[in-house]
Amino acid sequence: MRFNLDRGMWPEAGLAAFATLAVAWPLTELLREGTWIGPAILMVLLVAVVGSLLRSLDADPTLVVLSQALVATVAILFHYLRDTLNYGIIPWSDTLDRTTELLREAGTTLRTFAAPAPTNDGVEFLIVVVLTLTAISVDSIGVTGRAPATAGIPLAAAFLVSVSNNGHAMQPWFFAAAALGWLLMVAQQGSRLVTGWSSADRRESVGSHDVAFGPTGHRRLARILAVVTVLSALVAASALPHLPPTFFTEGLARNADGRSVGGGGGSVSFTETMDVTADLHNQSDDPVITYRTQQLLQDPLRVTAVHEFDGTTWAEPDYDLSEPVAGSLSPHPGNALPGVDESVRREFSELSVLSNGVKAPSLAVPSPLAEVTADTGMRWDTETSAVRLEEPVDSYDVTFMRLAPGGVSDLPDDIGEAEADPNEFAPYLEPSPTGVEAYTELTEQVIGDETNDLVIGQLLQQHFRSGIYTYDLNLLPGEGQDSSPIAHFLATQQGYCVQFATSMVMMARSQGIPARMALGFLPGEREPNGTWTIVASRAHTWPELWIDGMGWVRFEPTPGIQSGQPPAYTQLNQGTAEADPTQESQATPTGEPTQDPGGAGDEDSWWDSTLDALRSAAPILLRALAVVLVIGLIMAVIAIAGRRHREAVLRNADTPQERIEGQWELLKRSLEDYGINPPPDKSPREMGEHYQDKAHLDRRAGESLGRATATLERARYAPAHQTEGSDDADMHKDVVHVLDSVSSDLPWNIRASAKLFPRSGVHYIRSVVASWFRRK
Repeated sequence: MRFNLDRGMWPEAGLAAFATLAVAWPLTELLREGTWIGPAILMVLLVAVVGSLLRSLDADPTLVVLSQALVATVAILFHYLRDTLNYGIIPWSDTLDRTTELLREAGTTLRTFAAPAPTNDGVEFLIVVVLTLTAISVDSIGVTGRAPATAGIPLAAAFLVSVSNNGHAMQPWFFAAAALGWLLMVAQQGSRLVTGWSSADRRESVGSHDVAFGPTGHRRLARILAVVTVLSALVAASALPHLPPTFFTEGLARNADGRSVGGGGGSVSFTETMDVTADLHNQSDDPVITYRTQQLLQDPLRVTAVHEFDGTTWAEPDYDLSEPVAGSLSPHPGNALPGVDESVRREFSELSVLSNGVKAPSLAVPSPLAEVTADTGMRWDTETSAVRLEEPVDSYDVTFMRLAPGGVSDLPDDIGEAEADPNEFAPYLEPSPTGVEAYTELTEQVIGDETNDLVIGQLLQQHFRSGIYTYDLNLLPGEGQDSSPIAHFLATQQGYCVQFATSMVMMARSQGIPARMALGFLPGEREPNGTWTIVASRAHTWPELWIDGMGWVRFEPTPGIQSGQPPAYTQLNQGTAEADPTQESQATPTGEPTQDPGGAGDEDSWWDSTLDALRSAAPILLRALAVVLVIGLIMAVIAIAGRRHREAVLRNADTPQERIEGQWELLKRSLEDYGINPPPDKSPREMGEHYQDKAHLDRRAGESLGRATATLERARYAPAHQTEGSDDADMHKDVVHVLDSVSSDLPWNIRASAKLFPRSGVHYIRSVVASWFRRK
């Protein structure tokens, strides 16, 4: 191999690295710490240097890309997974386990935190890997493949992921940096295309040098168009309304539909999977709901409820809606609430929503609801006790009830004594598939011998609000965080409303009390003008327990100002309640039993997790394999068809003259595959001069072309006996020499195209199809 700096394309590799880092710039606003920046820069530069070195050695393009991937993999393994490598270099099962752990940690963080998210080891690992893959893609396409315009695809993908996740409008300088990097790549390698626009004798690149001669008629116009395009995009990005920001994967703090802020009000698309993390982290001050009421509202505005929990997430509810009612909806005629004893005292209050940013069909109303009035059709769902809209509304009026405002003294003595029918409430008694032992054991400690459902709910609520738990949007790392989040929360005693509510729901179910998860908003803040404002970060979840004589009762296990006060009748009378038995020792179960770390259980767990990962990835892998097979089949068909077309005349030749003509046709059609158009059917000398000029042959290849031309001329015009068998063999050698010379000086992408998608194959297939239609 000869070392040639020109073939290394070092400036182009540097621009590709710059463009990759430019599209990663917005990540600095998505992540709190910049620990990922140094490793990411090193990996991007490593990809550029390895690619340039191998290209300087005239290595095969496939070898260049594979080497970049191999070197990058080794570097990442050594930097992040060094402790898991056998003998310091060989990946092992521990390497896969640690990789899975890092990716899981990154996924949990990106689903849990809104921007800016913390940069833990998992997030740093994921960002560096993604940027390394982007760098390899951009370098292989834009530099090795000499297609800088196409390299904009991976650049755009990385850019859109990073810039659209920061929760506010894109800053113009982010776009300017990304656009500048890409345009510099295009300008560096694409000048040959621009200079050839007005040339009738257009030339492509030959060898390591771009042909840069020819008229410059459109070069200035192209530069003007590029500048105008970038400036127009910057102006448009600043002037036009912005799309709602999206998030990493399903969400950096997951939110399926996103949210937009602006125009005087916020908009929230309700996450009915009960994951309100995105809303809790939302730092926008724009109101989602603005309302007015005469009461000092202490109850939250409720949207919906769910009951199905798979061990990690809550499933979206299935609504069984009533017929739509226009104007006014009263779900409980005569205010007869299901399951509520008639002797329970009620107070009525009114609330007027002045602006509403909760997207239809969801509607936020206090509960229990007496009546709601809005300018659209409304439906009532009995199972979730939720109002569903047919069209969005900006304002509406609500009349709601407050049960037993005086507390336990307003309740009959036998409230909570009767047990719920397990057949009727079966869906609300399903335990969580994980963490059962943890929350069941803790429940028995908290309630002791108590059997009254209302008192059990009061004891559970008091346990969570007793001060031993910490409200924090940042979950502590530890065992069971993903596989058993309830056990993990009870062990770490730190979380936010979702963890508090989920745990209490499952603890109540363990005692045969029907329970479900409700979601809505805390009351918000009172403004100087008397209105109340709710922002997205006031989203909230809480448990609802079915108590005989009270129906569905809201409890509030989340402590402190993050939840407000629980209903008065759910609080134990001071001085009469037993102390929380868990408060003295502040000990909670640590989760489900684990096996010996060195035992076979770990191997089985690793194998099961690997199989689960393969099963989950199987559909994607199969689809990708099917696409690869289809593409491979198409390439094989075109390549085979091309060979048949190139050798068609030669294959049917019988005499030396016919074989010489077949060799010449092989030369013409092969050169056409390399991008050199065939000459008109003129004399052999004129055709030889055409190829000598277009193919830029060296001296030896030119001599071979001259001999082939002379042989063709002799076969065509000289008497037949002057064409000997040796002429056929010499013609073959000369044709092969010319083709090898042309091929060796061409860029790899043109050589690959000539082998995989030859024009001769397209011509052959086209001729076959045309002849078939003619027969028809």
